Amino acid sequence: MKNPWSLRDYVFAAFMSIGMVASVFVIGSLVPPFFQLVAWAPIGGIFLTLGMAKLQKRGSVALMIVPLAVLLGLISPVSTLYLGLTTLLTEAVVFFRGNYRIKGNRLLGTVVFFVSGLIIGMVSAGLILGDRFGEVLTKPWLIGSLAIASGITGAIGWWLGEKIVSQLKRAGKLDADI
Repeated sequence: MKNPWSLRDYVFAAFMSIGMVASVFVIGSLVPPFFQLVAWAPIGGIFLTLGMAKLQKRGSVALMIVPLAVLLGLISPVSTLYLGLTTLLTEAVVFFRGNYRIKGNRLLGTVVFFVSGLIIGMVSAGLILGDRFGEVLTKPWLIGSLAIASGITGAIGWWLGEKIVSQLKRAGKLDADI
């Protein structure tokens, strides 16, 4: 069976993952825990969109996120589970729509990734860590509000990412069929 990914795809996905990790560490250190995903989504959305636009195939999000999830498993198995579930849900939703060649599917993938990431992250933190995270589970309005906010800020990241994709395509630096 032929591998759908080339070495260039793996390298590109790795660089998108590195960009996401670097930006989450910077933003995570500046923002309180409950608001980190909302604050990071515009930056993460840019990297996610660039990866989806370049890779285009089903499984593009998984190619960027799963290696990161596996590496984080050495530090926190909970993070691996959280990222794995978020990626699985994102890929499942987009699977039924096709692939990431069209902007609408990239937008959908980005929004689903950040909204599900916030919900899965908050619920798992509440169940596993307890304390102040557990208190959040008694406030579904807060989880819902933050999920909507992360979807909006993720969509902003998608929009910025699409602007970058368009510029890269125009300059001949992105060899994707967009």
